[in-house]
Amino acid sequence: MTTLELRKYRLIKLITSLEDELLISKLEKLLNELNEEDTVLLNLSKPMREKLDIEQLIKEQNYKHPSKKLLNEIIEEADIQESIDDLLEMI
Repeated sequence: MTTLELRKYRLIKLITSLEDELLISKLEKLLNELNEEDTVLLNLSKPMREKLDIEQLIKEQNYKHPSKKLLNEIIEEADIQESIDDLLEMI
């Protein structure tokens, strides 16, 4: 029997010896949360593509370029007073 199997059996023995229902509920909740976290992480990890194709990404994500009018509105709202040289210095 491997060490991992022995640890599992010890846990089972400990859990079966418990009489406190609240403690058992907490253990159930903890194990369920850990299992859910693993599932979320597994769903997040996806293989990377060998080649990055911007056009394909745009189609997949249904990206819409902002119109020139919208960009001009954003620029006006920002009301940036500094010169480009000053802004570049700030970086």
